Amino acid sequence: MKSDNGNFAFVSKEQLLDKVAFSNRSGEFQNGDHLRADVPSPKFMIIGISESIGPFANKGRLGTENAFDAFLTFFLAMPYRDTSFDILGKIVFIGFFPSKTHEAASLVEELDRFAESVLIESIGPQQLPIIIGGGHNNALPIIRWAASHRKLHSIINIDAHMDCRTPDARHSGNAFSFALIQDLIQSYVVLGVDSYSLNTFMLEFLDRFPITIVAFDEYLLGRSLNEDMHCFTGTQLPTGLEIDLDSIANMPSSAQSPTGFSLNQVRSAVLSIKKTDIAYLHLCEGAPTNTFEERMVGKALCYLVLDFMKVME
Repeated sequence: MKSDNGNFAFVSKEQLLDKVAFSNRSGEFQNGDHLRADVPSPKFMIIGISESIGPFANKGRLGTENAFDAFLTFFLAMPYRDTSFDILGKIVFIGFFPSKTHEAASLVEELDRFAESVLIESIGPQQLPIIIGGGHNNALPIIRWAASHRKLHSIINIDAHMDCRTPDARHSGNAFSFALIQDLIQSYVVLGVDSYSLNTFMLEFLDRFPITIVAFDEYLLGRSLNEDMHCFTGTQLPTGLEIDLDSIANMPSSAQSPTGFSLNQVRSAVLSIKKTDIAYLHLCEGAPTNTFEERMVGKALCYLVLDFMKVME
């Protein structure tokens, strides 16, 4: 299965499991063992996206194409906990990587169409998708799918950035600009925004659309991320949950920063979710480029996925 212009392809679970090795432990049934058998009617469906076209188009750090594989290496080796999940497969970039950022916009649009079509064709009405890897550009096709198939109302995004840049060309920094302009969501909440990153367009955009931001400064001064997460997920309305790894201090990501939440703070926030109508979980912008970073990003993604499944089970 390929995208309309042939620059992206879908790799099935069976193909993934043939390529990714994990360490077997005698007498221990692991996630990898669970996934090698048919999984009837799984509640959680994990989907990977291995691309860095979106971050490249936004002048970000490359490496987001490696995040899902880093996750999978550690996730398969973890003990199985009797949770109803399966892996669908992953979307991969197979085209020629552009040399100029402006050339990448059409590829992002192609990925938008392909990612949405994969979700439409593969996610059942009772399944909860967990999408891992790639840039935050992929929020837009996920939102388009959820708006049509889950009656999506709002988005909660733990992120250092609003990702509401000008909608002139598609990239990882404007998925939510498009979602709001196209009236796909009724409200957008961003927790942990770097207030120094807000430009004039974003400040004006805040006044025009139903956006709530909580600056990271407020958490430095004692505001509780857990309380905010519990509050904003308690509406009983279909909500998409976005976690950008840029929000975590020193995490290898597309916009890596020395300031931000700790991983444990974000994990705690996920565990504070009020179990309600969550439409999907999207974990993006992890950008490992060496073995150490793959371990950091891979294990971080594992814990966030396991925490989410635990609280939503």
